[in-house]
Amino acid sequence: MRIRVRSFGRATGGVSAVEFALIFPIMLLLLVGIIELSNGVDNWRKVTLLSRAVADLTSQGDKQNPMTDAAMADILRSAKLILRPFDTTNVKIVVSALGVDLKGFSLRPVVCSSAATDNAQARATGPASDLSVPQGFQVTGTRYILAEVTMPYAPMLGSALVNQLGGTNGRITLTVNTPWPTRGGQPYGVNPYSEVVLPKGAPCPAPVT
Repeated sequence: MRIRVRSFGRATGGVSAVEFALIFPIMLLLLVGIIELSNGVDNWRKVTLLSRAVADLTSQGDKQNPMTDAAMADILRSAKLILRPFDTTNVKIVVSALGVDLKGFSLRPVVCSSAATDNAQARATGPASDLSVPQGFQVTGTRYILAEVTMPYAPMLGSALVNQLGGTNGRITLTVNTPWPTRGGQPYGVNPYSEVVLPKGAPCPAPVT
């Protein structure tokens, strides 16, 4: 009996199989995590590119001011192509033309006109209490475009963990806001800065002097 016990203690057969069985789940988890991280980063990158594209294209304006509904719709529709192969169904885009009046509203920009995709809400005109004028635009009379993009991202695994980290229904909301200098449009009144007016909108009010 003792000989058998000693023999069993010295046996090494099957050790590799046991080690592999212990390590394999960890390796598989790491592989899935790397794939998920790569997928999430790629989605975030595309949302960022989408926001920049919308801001850039809108800042160039249209042949007329205000822009036509067709021109704005083309920008919003074509920009979504950047997100492929990700699903664009639930992507929300809001683009606004903003004005700066440091004397009248300090660092709060004024929403002069705004447009959005059908599943989103355009911003109301007037001072934006939830925004601050970014550096580089903090000059009275400046006009700029702000593109706001949100998109839900659902990881393949770990929906419960996502919910614990602040997600909803196993999804994370990716949000990218991009301010962009106005490149087209025209100046209004005595203000020397050009302004793009979005469909059915009006020029910004003259800043306080």
